[in-house]
Amino acid sequence: MTTNGDLAQLNDIESVVDFDILEFRFDNLFADKSAATDLVKTLKTPILGTVRCPEEGGAHSLTPAMRIELYEEILPLLELVDTEITSLSLPEFANFASEVQGRRIPLIASFHDFEAFPGTAVVAKKMNEAFELGADVAKVAVHLETMKDLFSLVELVESHRSDGRLVSAMGMGPLGKISRLILAKAGSCLNYGYLQQPNAPGQWSARELRGLISEF
Repeated sequence: MTTNGDLAQLNDIESVVDFDILEFRFDNLFADKSAATDLVKTLKTPILGTVRCPEEGGAHSLTPAMRIELYEEILPLLELVDTEITSLSLPEFANFASEVQGRRIPLIASFHDFEAFPGTAVVAKKMNEAFELGADVAKVAVHLETMKDLFSLVELVESHRSDGRLVSAMGMGPLGKISRLILAKAGSCLNYGYLQQPNAPGQWSARELRGLISEF
């Protein structure tokens, strides 16, 4: 996951860290979007582009209209795109899923709760809603404090995987680190690590995560 502090080292990072996809958080990079887009054009690694909404951790208090405008700028540079499940229901995003699909870019629809585990029923509903809104991948990142909640998330991931749907799931907080390993083994299709410093509690570095998943 790339932010302002990562840009300076990205020219060399591809030969140093083994990863499959680079996520550019363009909300974090809003003030440096020209530099970020210029850099993306030089990278060989597939790019996941995200313009996160403020309500789920996005930077710079970007309005839906501002976010759509930025997405329009970056879509030609992306191999994957992420936006929130709630955003896909906004009027400004009414045509977003179809536009992304028209470009043959996989769409990730995400849900975040940084404060608590909202309950299995809520998470299950969010996952189903993501697919109903046209997403190719349903992503959930929730605060985890109990093994019971973690195992509930594992069951949801395994259920969707057995039905042929792609889910990315991860925990934050006290069980964040262990949850990311367990959920990766359960079938989470996208597993996130940081380059320089974590931007959510419970993250591994990309280097550590890659090694641990392969050994775990």
